[in-house]
Amino acid sequence: MLHKIATRTGRPSRFGRGVLRWVGRRGAGWYGVRVSRVSLRSLFIAVAVVVAGFQLVAVTLAAVPPNRYSDAAAPRTSYLMPYFTQNWRLFAPSPVAEDREVLFQGSYLAADGSVKKTAWVDWTAVELDLVHHRLVGGRAGYVTNKLYGPLGQAYRGLGTAERETADGTPQRTPPRWAQLRADLRAGGASPTRVGTFLLYEQATARLATDVLLSRWPERPFTAVRYRLRSAPVVPYEARSGTSAERAAARPVATTRDSGWRRPTPGTAAERRTVAAFDRRHR
Repeated sequence: MLHKIATRTGRPSRFGRGVLRWVGRRGAGWYGVRVSRVSLRSLFIAVAVVVAGFQLVAVTLAAVPPNRYSDAAAPRTSYLMPYFTQNWRLFAPSPVAEDREVLFQGSYLAADGSVKKTAWVDWTAVELDLVHHRLVGGRAGYVTNKLYGPLGQAYRGLGTAERETADGTPQRTPPRWAQLRADLRAGGASPTRVGTFLLYEQATARLATDVLLSRWPERPFTAVRYRLRSAPVVPYEARSGTSAERAAARPVATTRDSGWRRPTPGTAAERRTVAAFDRRHR
């Protein structure tokens, strides 16, 4: 319902409780439109319910075992990574049955101009010091544990040709991230799968760079890479044996080394935090 208003301010004004009138010119007169607070509140609630419902469905599809429905919804649920991913490996059908480790290695220029490699840094072992023998640990002790699964899953999501491209980057001059993306897309790979892969690669390269700089701050790094190491636990029937018998019965560990990535340091504050954490727990 339109009401003639004796004002020419052209600005929104409030008349009475629960009524909002926007003043504007229409024809020869000035009019306001009545908008109820109840309708605005209802609209907000409806939008919130729709967003919450979409989030619930997306998390459900992302957490269930892979199937044709979850694969079809993958492009729309990719926003969950990496902050909203779910991991239920404490339960059947695939409970934790292996020790998982993420290690970092750097490549740097020596004084004679040659390219050398650092020793591998087992960052998972450093993180676990925050958890072992402590009543209350901290989320910093689970970073590589959270990275391990998505790194492998994103890698397996690439085709054979894309994996060869990702693994074959040079040690001395690894490509920039934009160039690596273009190289992976050149074979017609899915933009979603490539984007997810690079998301975790960049996050891991950033952590690796900060860790390596904390150990060797003066070295001019040219590249970094990570290693995923999985060591299955001792079979149940062999756990009552001696240490030597348990070690002999334990299955052989498997590893996968990534390609070389461009050093990607974090902010100065992040580097100081990583260095301090490394000093306390290694």
